[in-house]
Amino acid sequence: MTETGPVLGRLEEPTTEQPTRLALLSDLHLAVEMEGSWRVSHRTESRLEAAVDSLNRRELDGVVFVGDLVQSGTRAQYQAFDRLVDGLDHPFFAVPGNHDLVEFGSGEKLALSAFERRYTPGRLPYHERIGGVDLLALNSNASTRDSVAETYTGRLSPDSLAWLEGKLETVDVPLVAVHHNLSGTRSLLFDWGERLPVEPGSPPFENDGELLDVLERTGSPLVVTGHVHFPAIVRTRGVREFTLPSLGPYPGAYTVLEVDERGTTATLQPILDREERLEALVSGLEHSRVLIAAAQLAGLPLVDEFAADPRP
Repeated sequence: MTETGPVLGRLEEPTTEQPTRLALLSDLHLAVEMEGSWRVSHRTESRLEAAVDSLNRRELDGVVFVGDLVQSGTRAQYQAFDRLVDGLDHPFFAVPGNHDLVEFGSGEKLALSAFERRYTPGRLPYHERIGGVDLLALNSNASTRDSVAETYTGRLSPDSLAWLEGKLETVDVPLVAVHHNLSGTRSLLFDWGERLPVEPGSPPFENDGELLDVLERTGSPLVVTGHVHFPAIVRTRGVREFTLPSLGPYPGAYTVLEVDERGTTATLQPILDREERLEALVSGLEHSRVLIAAAQLAGLPLVDEFAADPRP
């Protein structure tokens, strides 16, 4: 077993009688042909290699990647990704992010159908029971099965929303995974931006209000997102959203989510040593999301709903 990192948050919900441990990853942006940038692109293969090594030292029920596996959706990037992930000893699932299935840039692109064959139980959206948790995975990437996306903006199809509503009425312990952020996290992004020397920005989620409508009607399960690279736990219209830290850019970490009868605990699992973490931070000092990540991590836990709980 490897060491446990600092607690990002403790939540009263979800709970399960079957203790379950999930690793949640997001925003690697693997780019085999790129150098530099605020994402430290030339380190992304080694980031994934270190993550797989760390994950294999843990007792886990599954690993879920919440989007932006690669930088520009090329087959070469996915081949490099698969070469490393093939060494993972745990069940692996993913949802696409806004960089995963796009037409931008050169190189032969991967289609949504190929993504589904590689990283899902069959087709998006999907339901996978992992331990005592019901993973409900959604595709907010704007691609279709016939064409890659022409935008980084997120959107859920009407069919996906209807599917989710039906599933939420039947599953026991739902955990909703979608790449793009709900409005509460976007508000946090721009609130921080008012205090930073650099302008914030991130492609929006066009119909997150429709998703929130569904979630409110069906009991407001926990939603995990990626996209903005900084960790956050916020509530939007009664719906709790846990936004994951990025694996590629600063802070170079993933999250372990432990769900049991008491509630849910999220811990940060850094994969960088001190020098690597400093390099990632310095590379992103002129980018708002890196600065916000550093600020958010300076005040952990983000939420602690166990603090007032008298149970041992």
